[in-house]
Amino acid sequence: MIAKASAIQHGQAMTNYATKNNRADIVKTNHLSEELPPMGMWDEMVLHQSMFKQRYAKKPIELTSIRFELSPSEEEARNWTMEDWRRFLDEFIREMDGISKVNHIGKKKGKAATSVKPTNIANSQYFAALHRDSKSGIPHLHLVVNRIDMEGNLNDVKFIGERAVMAAKAVNKRHGWKDAMDIRQERIAEVTKACMDVLRSMPFFDWDEYADRLKARGYDIELIRGKTGQGRVHGYRFKFGRTSIKASELGVGRNLTASKIGNTFRKLHPQTTPVAVGQRPSSPVPNATTLDSRNTAVSSGQSRTTYDGKLVPPARLRKIIEVDGERFNIVMPRTAYDTMTSCIEVPENGSASHNDILNVAMLLFMDYLDAATSMSESCGGGGSPGSGWGRDKDEDDRDWARRCARQASSLCKPIKRGMKR
Repeated sequence: MIAKASAIQHGQAMTNYATKNNRADIVKTNHLSEELPPMGMWDEMVLHQSMFKQRYAKKPIELTSIRFELSPSEEEARNWTMEDWRRFLDEFIREMDGISKVNHIGKKKGKAATSVKPTNIANSQYFAALHRDSKSGIPHLHLVVNRIDMEGNLNDVKFIGERAVMAAKAVNKRHGWKDAMDIRQERIAEVTKACMDVLRSMPFFDWDEYADRLKARGYDIELIRGKTGQGRVHGYRFKFGRTSIKASELGVGRNLTASKIGNTFRKLHPQTTPVAVGQRPSSPVPNATTLDSRNTAVSSGQSRTTYDGKLVPPARLRKIIEVDGERFNIVMPRTAYDTMTSCIEVPENGSASHNDILNVAMLLFMDYLDAATSMSESCGGGGSPGSGWGRDKDEDDRDWARRCARQASSLCKPIKRGMKR
């Protein structure tokens, strides 16, 4: 299993996301009234926090809740009942509350363990909701915990992410499950091999072709471009359910990163080979800037035409966006898409990326209001466009795209709560 944790201030939005607006299965609630709707659970947490407002008046609580994602593998959770999920949750919470020293990971690995104040999740308000991954269908738990326990003490969140990893390791060891880091290393080796195989098979390098060939092998790859969503590729990553692998983790000596992949391609294709008439010549990558100046962000499967030897993007952009397991078709004029990308504003101190906000804007453009709202909530935002939202009768595509971009930027702003710390 894999576990993630972070202290958050957008508890209301996370409550909506974790419960999928009351569509997810609630595995367990703790110190909350029975059969409450999602916002009822959150309101009880806020009410409990307000009872201790004076205690924390000098140093208000900003991060009002803790969110966890617990992801057993498909094999580990096969045929689990709701009671099995509850036992799994209780076991994880016992491990979390028992941690008083943190063994560091990542950049701090090797440093002496740090003492921390144990959490008291077992005696705190919380709820756990069961989700299923939109692509694989593999289930995972979302756990939202009140920072203030039932005695009015603050759940410590120092190194909370590292603690979640330690608790997961303990659970894995007890059940003989694979460790999360072992699973990750296996995936990195597998993806590295796939990337190298694709590079060997390509007669010329093209970012979209590279991504398309990897997608054809079943990998969920995302190219990361500039703020406008076009032009130079400065990175890419692979998504596996709730986790992702960056290009910098692949290969040897970061040789598959956007800045070095050109040299890697040249080493695999040291000699130019002739091609048949009508095909593009086999050529090494000159550099990332040259490649990106002639390629724009085009969805997988779109055709591209040439004019005087240059690639020209199609008149309409086509894309599929998945939200809560549903697929939404996006078809919009390229001019509207270009306008939209240039109007996106990424909020400060938020968790939403430019691409997240762009997806929300495209859903609004296609009038998928519920999907747009749900996606904005999953990024830490909240609210809805309102009952009067919609395209004006005489509004052209670009003006509508511009308004959708502004609305999406607003929806993805983090919700500010009253109590701060």
